[in-house]
Amino acid sequence: MPLHSTIGIVKAEDPDEGLNGDVYYKFKESIRVFAVHPTSGVISLTRPLRFLEKSYYELTIEAKDRGVKQSGSWPVTTQLYINVTEENIYDPQIKVTKLQEAAPRAHLAVVAIINVLDSDRGPSGEVRSLEVVEGDPDRVFRILPTSAINEFNLAALDTIDWKDYSYGFNLTLKATDGGSRQRFSYRVIQIPAPRKSNEENDVFSEEYIEVSIDEMAPVGTQLVRVGSFLPGAQITTQFSILSGNKRGQFQMNPSSGVLTLAKPLDFESLVQYSLTVVAGTVSMRPHQQATAKISIKVLDANDNAPIIVAPQGTVKIDEHQPAGTWVTKVRAQDYDTEENGYVAYSLANSDEVPFTVDHVTGEVRTTKSLDYETEKRIWHLLVRASDWGSPFRRQTEKVIRVELQDVNDNRPQFERTDCSGHVDRSAPLGSEIVTLSAVDFDQGNIISYRIVGGNSDRCFSIDTTSGVLTLTCDLSDLRSSERYINITATDGQHFADTLNVRLQLVYQRKSNVFASIDCKDMGVTNRLAQQLAKANEANRKDDSQSNVPASQLLNAHRPELKLPEEVSILENREPGTVVLNVTAIDPDSGYEGLLSYAISDGNQDAVFIIKPNSGVLKVAGILDREGMSRYVMNITVYDAGSPRFATSRRLIVNILDENDNAPQFDKAAYSFFLPESVANGTSVYELVAHDPDEGVNGVVTYILATDTTDFTLDAVTGRLSVSRPLDHETQSTYDLRVVAHDGGGRSSYAYVTIQVANVNDCPPVFPVDHSNTAIRVPEDLPVGALIALVPAHDPDSPKLHYNLHSSADYQGMFSLDPETAALRLAAPLDYEERPAYNISIWATDDGSPPLKSHSHVIIQVVDVNENVYSPAFEQDVLEVGISEAAEPHTLVTTVSALDADKLALDSTVTYRLIGEEAHGVFYIDQKG
Repeated sequence: MPLHSTIGIVKAEDPDEGLNGDVYYKFKESIRVFAVHPTSGVISLTRPLRFLEKSYYELTIEAKDRGVKQSGSWPVTTQLYINVTEENIYDPQIKVTKLQEAAPRAHLAVVAIINVLDSDRGPSGEVRSLEVVEGDPDRVFRILPTSAINEFNLAALDTIDWKDYSYGFNLTLKATDGGSRQRFSYRVIQIPAPRKSNEENDVFSEEYIEVSIDEMAPVGTQLVRVGSFLPGAQITTQFSILSGNKRGQFQMNPSSGVLTLAKPLDFESLVQYSLTVVAGTVSMRPHQQATAKISIKVLDANDNAPIIVAPQGTVKIDEHQPAGTWVTKVRAQDYDTEENGYVAYSLANSDEVPFTVDHVTGEVRTTKSLDYETEKRIWHLLVRASDWGSPFRRQTEKVIRVELQDVNDNRPQFERTDCSGHVDRSAPLGSEIVTLSAVDFDQGNIISYRIVGGNSDRCFSIDTTSGVLTLTCDLSDLRSSERYINITATDGQHFADTLNVRLQLVYQRKSNVFASIDCKDMGVTNRLAQQLAKANEANRKDDSQSNVPASQLLNAHRPELKLPEEVSILENREPGTVVLNVTAIDPDSGYEGLLSYAISDGNQDAVFIIKPNSGVLKVAGILDREGMSRYVMNITVYDAGSPRFATSRRLIVNILDENDNAPQFDKAAYSFFLPESVANGTSVYELVAHDPDEGVNGVVTYILATDTTDFTLDAVTGRLSVSRPLDHETQSTYDLRVVAHDGGGRSSYAYVTIQVANVNDCPPVFPVDHSNTAIRVPEDLPVGALIALVPAHDPDSPKLHYNLHSSADYQGMFSLDPETAALRLAAPLDYEERPAYNISIWATDDGSPPLKSHSHVIIQVVDVNENVYSPAFEQDVLEVGISEAAEPHTLVTTVSALDADKLALDSTVTYRLIGEEAHGVFYIDQKG
């Protein structure tokens, strides 16, 4: 109940007239909580009721008329019972309705609607305040009342950078009701960061990703980007390979989620990889992180040349085999699959050779009959095994040594035939008759000689090795004069034609010459010499491989890169923008000259990509000069030869600036406390907005957008200063909007909340000057009656303490309520003793240091007639005599009357003559 509210009225009636019928009311016992009007009987509240301190009052009220009683007094009493009910029973209840999407409102974004419910009635059911008391150190939230009763909007400044508050806010709200004994309640509300779009929420572009890669892809080749955002777009989510990468074949860019090849692949070793990749922030626990599967299929490339595994060693073939004779079978293996593994065979000798190879089976056969004695005896066949791969075939060559084996296909031939002559009969035993010689065109055959006819008597013998025919009998005893001896030569397999030697037996008697034989020369020696010469010519280079061409299959050259040292590109270029066409040359042909390109180092966040086959370097992510102004990359070109050669060159990519950044304050909102006594020119804070752009695009100027003259903002330094005296009582809070502009036309703003702290600079002020108007108080006013309310006002402090001047001469006559400044009568007044009082009342605030002021109250005591008794003469009739000759002014007699009133003023008797008989003859003075 408000102070000075009427609680009730008491009424007493007195039938007497005048003062005798006027009634005064008072409490029998002194009490500060209530006051009763002395004449109207209205009972009012003079101090706040506090249910917890006292809930019941029993008041005795006395009623007394103002008449003069002849003996004693006879007041009447009545009882007033006051039950104090608990006015503010219920705490306010905070009900929060969060919005699915923030609703814009001026420079704010409404995130929730808050209703405060209070079941109390009257002021106690009203909401005095709703405020954020915790969880908002930068004061980026505002409580805004709506047109509905007890409804508020919770709004956030639109300058909040939610990336700095990714976990949102836990705000503590406090609601206070309007009761005299205030109740309040708290509620914690969680304000999450605005939900991201579906694309941003999905860390992975897909949960299951299939990708294929050529096994010859160079190290550094990008396979796939698993993140749902472009490389370079974020820094919070981290990607990694959780499992499936035991061999370390792949690596994951932790920021962009780009999977690249870290080691060469081999289809023949492993054709399928299954990786589990994980994404999350550093603070996430494993079960909170997102995972995805990547299935990588390795595609077979024609990276393996056929390997000729057979034949091993030297292949041997007999001479004089017919054309088409099987020599050997070439067998090659190719570990590639399908057409890359199909093998075809051919001979690659530069000279014509009498051999052929089946393209499919690899069988080597002769194309003619070969002769050991006249032709080459050792052949070096350059066998080529080629696969069917594309775009080029891979091939392997191997030299197969074919040895022509000599076959005993020639009979011995006598150098001379048709021999005839004479033998002296006197020739001694052992005499040489003739030496026969046979030649075998086969190499290495041993010829032996034998007599096959005409020597039944064994008169002759022939040396099997030398072919010398000797005499072994005495010819003188023979009767015949002529002998025919048949001789042959054999190589052990074949026999020469029989040589007939005709001998005539004569007596010649010449010394030392016992036989003379002539034979016909068959030219065998010449023919043998020609054959040997031909054979020597054919086999002159048998130990060399002059008929095998120098191999053209070797990777003889390294690729040579042609690119500049530096290139430049503007930031924020769209993905797919061509940065550079990287070119390289390799003089080799085929796979040895087939080139592929890769970025082997320096491609941070994988913001670039190079086409492996063409060498076109493109933008693959977000280029932000402020994040990375220079990329130093290694560009590597590989050939496909064996061994595989690579060449690397450094390429510097400079990122050129665009005015793509607005100045950014280090905080979205600032909050400061200033005492209201702060001096003009005091610096509040030096605001700093950073613009990472270069040149004029990064020059920042500051503007104070809020219309106020109490603060100034330096355009260059951003220093916010006080420009006028501040007064908490006039304005306790400033919400300032400051704008930062760069030289390129971009701007941003922040909010500065300045709370002016109250300084106890105002003493209490009495709004009514009671010294100009006296308060008239009847002298018979009952003790305890409320004379006046003398409250003061202090904007600094709502709580004041009141007291009377301690050394005043009216101490004990009046009492002053120290809380409400209710001035009451403490002792009876007496007009006759003191008709007026000048009371000094002091009010002191609770500041530090406390301030006080005083006011004067003039109490004018109104006189009330207290002359109860009338004067009474001692004698009702008095007789005296006087001479008629008495002189004027002669004393006739002295009369005496008495007055029972106690006060001298009321008991002093004065006298006068009444009646006309004595008028002009006698007079009486006032003393009788």
